[in-house]
Amino acid sequence: MEDSIASEKVQIERKSFFFDLRENQRGILLRITEEVRGHRDTIIVPATGLKDFSEALKHMIEVIDEEGLDPTDPTSEEDDFYDDDIPQDDEDEDDEDAEDY
Repeated sequence: MEDSIASEKVQIERKSFFFDLRENQRGILLRITEEVRGHRDTIIVPATGLKDFSEALKHMIEVIDEEGLDPTDPTSEEDDFYDDDIPQDDEDEDDEDAEDY
């Protein structure tokens, strides 16, 4: 039998991630469950490896930053992170009448 110590839910794009810190007769563990459209996958990380797990995750975030990668969802209908569809100042002056339509 496992006893729950702490739980957290994180929604990222279309996925839900559940982080459940638990304790059983073999020790403390972190159960990470990913749910997408009703399908669930789970990994279990023993508490003895959480610091290493955290360091690996931090390293991946650093690589994204160092490489200048764009972590936005390419399938998202929202494109708040891109400004290609924002008219430039000189275009606004040429199309002043276009705002009336």
